[in-house]
Amino acid sequence: MSEEVNRPSAQPLGVYRHEDFKLPAERRDALYRTVLEESHLDPEYLTLLALSALIALLGLLQNSAAVIIGAMLISPLMNPILAGALALVLGDGKLGKKTAIVLGLSIGGAILITWFVAEFVPMQQPTPEILARTHPNILDLFIAFLSGLAGTLALRSGSSTLMILPGVAIAVAVIPPLAVVGYGMSSGQGTTAGGAFLLFITNLVSIMISAAAVFWLMGYRPGQEAEEGHRKLRYRMAASCLVLAVLSIPLIQTLRGAITEVRQRSEIMAILDGLFKTENSSVTDLTFTQRGENLRVRATLRTTEYFDGKRIEDAQKSVQDRFGPDARLDIDQILVAHGPRGAEQMALMWNTLRGGVVRPAAESSAYNFQVAEAELLAHLQTVADEVLVLADAPFRPLGPIRARVGANQPVEISVPLASPGPLEPQIVQLLSARLSAKLASPVQLHGEVELENPAYFWVVEKADERRGLSLPEREAL
Repeated sequence: MSEEVNRPSAQPLGVYRHEDFKLPAERRDALYRTVLEESHLDPEYLTLLALSALIALLGLLQNSAAVIIGAMLISPLMNPILAGALALVLGDGKLGKKTAIVLGLSIGGAILITWFVAEFVPMQQPTPEILARTHPNILDLFIAFLSGLAGTLALRSGSSTLMILPGVAIAVAVIPPLAVVGYGMSSGQGTTAGGAFLLFITNLVSIMISAAAVFWLMGYRPGQEAEEGHRKLRYRMAASCLVLAVLSIPLIQTLRGAITEVRQRSEIMAILDGLFKTENSSVTDLTFTQRGENLRVRATLRTTEYFDGKRIEDAQKSVQDRFGPDARLDIDQILVAHGPRGAEQMALMWNTLRGGVVRPAAESSAYNFQVAEAELLAHLQTVADEVLVLADAPFRPLGPIRARVGANQPVEISVPLASPGPLEPQIVQLLSARLSAKLASPVQLHGEVELENPAYFWVVEKADERRGLSLPEREAL
């Protein structure tokens, strides 16, 4: 006799029903009021906005990811962005107008604050954290879109909001790009400011569209007649998606450029490693620039013996065969010493450069001091040229540098410069710091300035002759 067992009816697994996602009317009203209240331009909001912008700027200048994350966490910009998404779904003109004003003032205020403060900060060179926000690509759009989904879902589940929103703030990062815009405007780097602003607009539009979709799933609907309201909602969403599509064009191009750069770097390294990588030599640095069809590559080799011209020509031909006849390869060979005699040989080279001519011992007569000195000076000249070109300062180099290098001593570099006036101490300190970072060694920079201002020469000449000085000229001197 079989015994029938009553089992509960099986429920289909993984079945999504839109009705289960909707919020009750009471919770929708409460969430609407919460979003509205947190988007006011009150003193607390403005204070948090200013603090987050300044913290982000300082973190960017110091290349500190931890400080930048702190700025993201206290930024209040997510609130008006979500309010804008809610206004987009509801067709609420009043809320939309208020949100537009709050966002406009917030964006302008953050940029102006960081611009003003950056004017008084001597560190004006872009750090990796700054540069990372100047070339957005399509992946940034996807990150912002997914972050908007997560942030809006966190509002639906009030218990998990405090756990989810900090991660959303870190992922989407709306305040650091605005700080980079202010920095770029302060330092006159329009490309930097433009790229960062494109990243911010991408984040803003992506979050609004994804958040609007989640609000619609929660049950928010236009308050007008059903058919007309839904038609206008479709128009608003279509317009928003069109803006996003337009933004995607440069983002896709940037991603393609980044992928191309990675492939080019890999192919160039494969060529150079095949020709120059041995037990006693290796490629330690590789930079290249692409301007149209012209590719210029500069590689640095560290080797115990110089490679002959035939090997260099083979490398140049391989690069041209792969990237076209206009490609150019420049190779800097740096002679290094390995083994127990390395320290002795380097010390001898340091003494030679310092002016204390020390003859090598008989057993090390094969060590060529002239070659070593010329190679080191050439390397220092290359580094100095890179730093001075990127400095964007009102001076220009006049000739080759002079250098004094000593064991356990800072590298002393003297640079002849043409300038309309004496170099400011802040500029000298900045260039010294950048040279130190490039060379991984302390540097003392001496600028030998040749003044180019005729009026300045005239006043100084009269001062030297002790005649003809007017009262304003004496006060100026």
